[in-house]
Amino acid sequence: MGLEPFNFAFVTRNGVSQAPANPIDSTLTTFTPDPAKTLFMNAGDRVGVTTHDTAQGVKVTLSDRTTGQSGSMTASAANGYAQIKYDPTGTSCQAIPYNFHPMYSTSSPQTRVIWAAHTYNVAFSDEIGHFEDCNGPNPIPASQFGVDAQGNPIACPAGNVEGRGTNQSPTDGDDNFCFPGSEAVLVHINGCTDTNAGFDGLTYQPVWPDGNTTIHPQPFLFSSPQTGSNYNVNYTQTALEADLPRIETNTCDRTTGAGCTLIPTTDKGQPAAFYPFFSTLHGQGSGHGCMWAFGNDLPGGNDLGRNAQYGTLLSSSYLIFGEGGAAHNLINNFRNIISNPCRA
Repeated sequence: MGLEPFNFAFVTRNGVSQAPANPIDSTLTTFTPDPAKTLFMNAGDRVGVTTHDTAQGVKVTLSDRTTGQSGSMTASAANGYAQIKYDPTGTSCQAIPYNFHPMYSTSSPQTRVIWAAHTYNVAFSDEIGHFEDCNGPNPIPASQFGVDAQGNPIACPAGNVEGRGTNQSPTDGDDNFCFPGSEAVLVHINGCTDTNAGFDGLTYQPVWPDGNTTIHPQPFLFSSPQTGSNYNVNYTQTALEADLPRIETNTCDRTTGAGCTLIPTTDKGQPAAFYPFFSTLHGQGSGHGCMWAFGNDLPGGNDLGRNAQYGTLLSSSYLIFGEGGAAHNLINNFRNIISNPCRA
């Protein structure tokens, strides 16, 4: 199962998982939202999120304050959550029913997962870099979710190009799980959904929210998390972090930091056209207070120095699996810890 198997369940209206959440017992129903059970939300809805521990495991509750609907999910054995029994020989897979509870009761910059690239704990994370254009004279075969009848990923056909503008280049190994624009629900763009290791796809173009809602989306807005028995205590610090060193594998030396940059380098050796950043916005409607946004410069927003907001290179200690708990240091992130500028 690998070092870090995951459990998955949709947030449902009654808090009961649609099917087992663990990777061994999960079924297609686990990953297919059921409109009669799954909590659906609309673009522009205002949603309250709470996370707390229970006897059965960590419980997340979503309250859609726009529609009045709510849903929850508890990481419990009853919902099919399980640990995977460690088997160093790789000859068997066994799910052990398990109630997942928080690892820490307090939080600081030191409470981090010691095998993950990022160093955050209580956090908002936006994972980018998984969409690439596939343009040219050769059509992508009609597919379902980017795989053929045998389950093999469909590649962008040879003779087409990836990327946009000056970053266009011939297709390469990261152009997989591709589908024609006709399969898209709303915006009909030919594309591939593998890892965009060349930093030249849509993610790395200045098409992020910037106030121009005619051609760009509106920003996703969220408030700072709060803690305490009544969820009314603000955290005093916040950290802005980007794990660019970890993914700039062709240019960045993660031991010395040489070649690690705040704007990633494309496979053509040029800086990417864009890399998104966080902004703070005030006065976004009654009761909203300060809100965080992610994307490009936004009208009335404080961009916190744009890409400079991510700070400087950070060296972190990591465990080496299979070597008796030995540790070594690697540079995986840019990080900047500041006083919380956007308290809820």
